[in-house]
Amino acid sequence: MKAAPQDLFAEAREKFKIADAWQLLGLDGEPKASCKSPFREDRHPSFSIHSDGTGRTDHATGDGGDVVEFIRHAIGGDHKDVRSWLQARIGTAPAPSRPAKAPQAPKAIQWPGELVEGTGETWQAFAKLRGIQPIAVQAMVRADILRFCKIDGVKCYVLTDASHRAAEIRRMDGKPFGEPKAFPLRGVDKSWMPGTELLRRAPKTTGVLITEGATDLLAAIDLYSRYRREFGGKHSWQPVALLGAGCKALHPEAVELIRGRHVRLVPDADPAGDVMADHWTGLLRKIGCTVDVVNLPKATDLTDHLSTLQPTELFSV
Repeated sequence: MKAAPQDLFAEAREKFKIADAWQLLGLDGEPKASCKSPFREDRHPSFSIHSDGTGRTDHATGDGGDVVEFIRHAIGGDHKDVRSWLQARIGTAPAPSRPAKAPQAPKAIQWPGELVEGTGETWQAFAKLRGIQPIAVQAMVRADILRFCKIDGVKCYVLTDASHRAAEIRRMDGKPFGEPKAFPLRGVDKSWMPGTELLRRAPKTTGVLITEGATDLLAAIDLYSRYRREFGGKHSWQPVALLGAGCKALHPEAVELIRGRHVRLVPDADPAGDVMADHWTGLLRKIGCTVDVVNLPKATDLTDHLSTLQPTELFSV
């Protein structure tokens, strides 16, 4: 007698409240009875969690639903995508096979302008602005990690990778976009760390250096460039960027690309960074990684130490 197939959606509704899914998805903000929407720019709180944490309503758009619909909205797919997402997190058996459907396109980022590689002059100016080597800028452009664009006539730089699953846009002049530092880019999947795509062609001996924030990724790649050229660095690393300490989830494809590798975390030296380091150490060890953490001086981040940190201090094994 065959066992009845497990109902993933029913199990999810039993195990997860909206706040649990919010955290697993790595969404910004705090789920409360009155809060800002994690799905769009929301200057004034118009989103609410209700029904003992099992329901949500966006009062500006009229959208709502339970935890399953919340996950579907967050990952930008259909219920088949939600099922795959749940299978990776609650370990249930796959549902009975069904006729194959055409694969869904990945959630698309809504770019506010055309992305360009820029010119040598642009690279030189950007290197001077960020205090990094022009050769490191050139390497980032060639690796599809760095791009440039204009938003309302303002020059900006974009940190992403060839998958275009996640990205962050900042102004070249260092000024914030109103309240947030980065442009409020829609369609970003924060469970994907920019730079991860390059692991597809990297041997399993390549380590993963995870920075907290996209701007620290610039510092990490610059230091790695120096490590390889000036200090005879033999161990290979791939720097990637977690888009904020509040990100808690790891994309299923990223899990397979990172599984079993040596990972080094470089959190900001603040309470949020401490929480980030503890969470990601546990998550990564569960997928077979060895993990260590770089402890920076209090109230600093990696960029603060770009001019004083020796690359061997960051990349030696």
